[in-house]
Amino acid sequence: MKVVALISGGKDSTYNMMQCIAAGHEIVALANLFPKNKTEIDSYMYQSVGFEAIDFIAKAMDLPLFQKETLGISKERGKVYNVTQDDEVEDLFELLQKVKKKVSIDAVSIGAILSDYQRVRVENVCERLGLVPLAYLWQRNQEDLLDEMIKCEVDAVLVKVAALGLDPTKHLGRSLSSLQPYLLTLHEKYGINVCGEGGEYETLTLDCPLFKYRIVIDNSEIILHSNDPFAPVGFLKLNKLRLEQKLPVLELHDRLRNLPLKDSDGYVTDQGEDIKELNEDELDSDSVSQCKMTIDTVVQKSSAKQNLSVHQAGNGWLWIGGIRGELDGNPMENAISKLMLCLSQYGHELANVCSVTVYISDMKLFTQINEAYVKYFNFANPPTRACVEVPLNKEHPVILDAISWKILEIAQIDSPVERFTMHVQSRSHWAPANIGPYSQAVKIGEVIYLAGQIGMIPGNLELVEGGVKCQSRLAMRHVERLLKASDSNLNLRNVVQGICYVTNLCTIPQVRKLWEENTNNAIVDYVVVPVLPKSALVEWHVWAHKYNHMFEYEETGRCIENANWSISIFKRWNPEDNIVAIVCHLEKTIPSEESILNRNIFVDVIDYALQKLDFAKENFKAVHNLKIFYPTMKDVDSNEFFDYLDDLRNEISLTYTFVPVMYCKDQNTYLSICGTRTE
Repeated sequence: MKVVALISGGKDSTYNMMQCIAAGHEIVALANLFPKNKTEIDSYMYQSVGFEAIDFIAKAMDLPLFQKETLGISKERGKVYNVTQDDEVEDLFELLQKVKKKVSIDAVSIGAILSDYQRVRVENVCERLGLVPLAYLWQRNQEDLLDEMIKCEVDAVLVKVAALGLDPTKHLGRSLSSLQPYLLTLHEKYGINVCGEGGEYETLTLDCPLFKYRIVIDNSEIILHSNDPFAPVGFLKLNKLRLEQKLPVLELHDRLRNLPLKDSDGYVTDQGEDIKELNEDELDSDSVSQCKMTIDTVVQKSSAKQNLSVHQAGNGWLWIGGIRGELDGNPMENAISKLMLCLSQYGHELANVCSVTVYISDMKLFTQINEAYVKYFNFANPPTRACVEVPLNKEHPVILDAISWKILEIAQIDSPVERFTMHVQSRSHWAPANIGPYSQAVKIGEVIYLAGQIGMIPGNLELVEGGVKCQSRLAMRHVERLLKASDSNLNLRNVVQGICYVTNLCTIPQVRKLWEENTNNAIVDYVVVPVLPKSALVEWHVWAHKYNHMFEYEETGRCIENANWSISIFKRWNPEDNIVAIVCHLEKTIPSEESILNRNIFVDVIDYALQKLDFAKENFKAVHNLKIFYPTMKDVDSNEFFDYLDDLRNEISLTYTFVPVMYCKDQNTYLSICGTRTE
């Protein structure tokens, strides 16, 4: 892509340009907002110290520079930016709009590392202008990042200091490389950000491999802004600068040669593990052939005609299951219309939805379905989403379920709960940007819902090479990073329950082993589907809890129908017993024995699963939600089961979604249930 780089003169904007080039993009122009009256401004968005050097940087790179004056006024300071007249964000919009009219550009380089405030606003501007934000430094470990910058020959000096341990008279004008050990010491002593992300210091890049010329400071003076005895604030006023020719004269690719500058692949393949893939020819040939039955054969066996179900728990959670999109018109619009009607009955709206799962009959319909989806969820901080192809019948090519939350009036007094949404749209090396109208994570109090994660390289949004194990490992890393960004105390071991979708039955043992090695008794269901987004081999769709380490774990089961069938249940629950999760499997005890999954067996399975969810008919505040997977490769007529579930809904608060899949966790499993109880 052709990129315009937002530059402040500092190390971050400079090094992000280098990352853009390493990722295969081309920097074609520079853009800068400079302070009115040529004085420093206290901007929430932009660095203004060192603005005197911006013209020199453009000349050093031999690139066109576009500038606009700004007052640095921030009027809209919320977590979500709404277009506000005379806000400094609108100065950026006008600047990039000007660039786009003059130069052909596709993307914008952003040097953000941790600032959600800055990222959200630049992403807002990029979305309005149809540009891709590139923030390759986002969420990087700051110690590693600083070391990487120095090793990649970014020569930057401090031009402002404002932190305990940094003295304007001693440290202004000093190079980052010379101060690196001292900054690490200050981090250990006082917890300062070694890259200055807390405003501890600001820098000016005098030289880097992108520059044809080196910037030389001939004259400068220290301006003491605040003489605080603990953390004095001062900046370097640059009175005289000049450019110095770098010899020998080299082309850009020669200047970048031999630097430890990694491309997008380099940030995912360097995981410290020897990834050895299990080749398909090592698998049992009969299993492979059964795994790869044609999708047409599967579709002919699918005929689930479930009813919509919806209930609200006493704590504001609203569970909606079994929404079917009709073929007449756009099936997604039809499904969302039904969703909106359900929400309105409980005083909710689309903005309250936390998580959506979309099952579609053919991934070829994704573009059409997504276009309809974005029409309704086209707002800031939409819900998380997973989209999976399953063998649905052609009359109902979409099944949708959703979880919504809205604080109840009584809860506003008793226990206020906040909603946090992570909606990162910038492309980075951290985790995949959202490539649709969904968020990566939604956190309500202590519960976190994540979008479905596949093994996609964040820097280029392509699948990682190496097969299912490599894809699974990378997708798990995405899960962990999203959790950590939601709450710095969280990691992969906070996952309570999840669903792992794979496209080959024979790969389940490998991905299951990887998961169990890295989690803390997270109960996961494994199902086989025809196709995943981007033709991925595995997708993880999970939810987590801040205090998962306090959850109890239990494995239990029983035999039914003269011991011809067995039920196994894996259960997790918190100390308050107001959140319970199970994964339940129904298997044939002797696969060769002829025994049909009939209504009586189904009733036994559902009753046992609900028993383990500890339902109480008198507890009207609890909602029991069941996601029931059944394999279309088996002779399972699910239609006869719906009457029982609908009758049961007259007794307890129950929502359910029937999902046809190719296989459940193995060839002997006839039903697989992911269940939760929420009060």
